Amino acid sequence: MKVLYFLIIIASIILIISLSFETFRNDSFLEHSIYFDIQFWICIYFTLNFFIFLFLSENKMKFIAKYSIILLLSIPYLSILDYTSIELTTKQTYLISFLPLFRGGVALVMLILLIMERNTTALFISYLLLLFSIIYFISLIFFIFERGVNVDVKSYSDALWWAGMTVTTLGSNIIPITSVGKISTTVLAATGMTAFPIFTVYFSSIVNHFSKLDKDKQSK
Repeated sequence: MKVLYFLIIIASIILIISLSFETFRNDSFLEHSIYFDIQFWICIYFTLNFFIFLFLSENKMKFIAKYSIILLLSIPYLSILDYTSIELTTKQTYLISFLPLFRGGVALVMLILLIMERNTTALFISYLLLLFSIIYFISLIFFIFERGVNVDVKSYSDALWWAGMTVTTLGSNIIPITSVGKISTTVLAATGMTAFPIFTVYFSSIVNHFSKLDKDKQSK
C-alpha cells in the first residue's frame, strides 16, 4: 500500500513539473504538448492503481462507495476533450488539467497517515503539505487568468507575491480583475484563515506535552 501511494505521489510530481513548465510557456494544453501526453499515461496509471486497491480491499462495495471520487479524478479529461472535439477555451481547459493532481494529494495524505500512524505530527505535516500545494496551484491559476489583463501581474513572481500576501490575510497591492482571479483571492484568503490556526494548535500541543513531561519528572 505504501509503495503504491508513493508511486502515485511521484507520478503527481511529474504532472506538477510538466504543468508548471507549460504554464510559464503559455501552451494551450490541447495541442498534444508535453503535459497532454504525460497526463494521459499517468491517468491510465492512476486508474490501474484504483483497481489494484479495489482488488486488495476486503469489502469491495464499501471501497467503491467510499473512494469512487478517486476514480473520477483519475480520468484523462484532456484526452477525452480532444477525442470528442468538445470546444473549450484555453483557460477552461487549463482548469480541467488540474483534476488529476487532486489524486496525488489524496495519496500524499494517505501515505503520511500510514507512515506516521495517524498521530498529531502526521496530521500537521499533511495540513502543511496541502497548504503549500493549494497556494502553488491557486497562484498558477491566478497567473494564467490575470496575465495580460492585469497590469500588476507581469510575471509569476507577481502572482507568488499576491498568493503569499493573500494567504496570510495581510492583503496584497495586486487587485484581481478577472472573475477567476477574484474567486481565487477569496478561496486563498479563506484557506489561510482556516489553516493558520492549526499551527497554533499544533505548537500549543507540543508545549503542553513537554510541560507535562517536566511535571512528571519533577513529581518523581
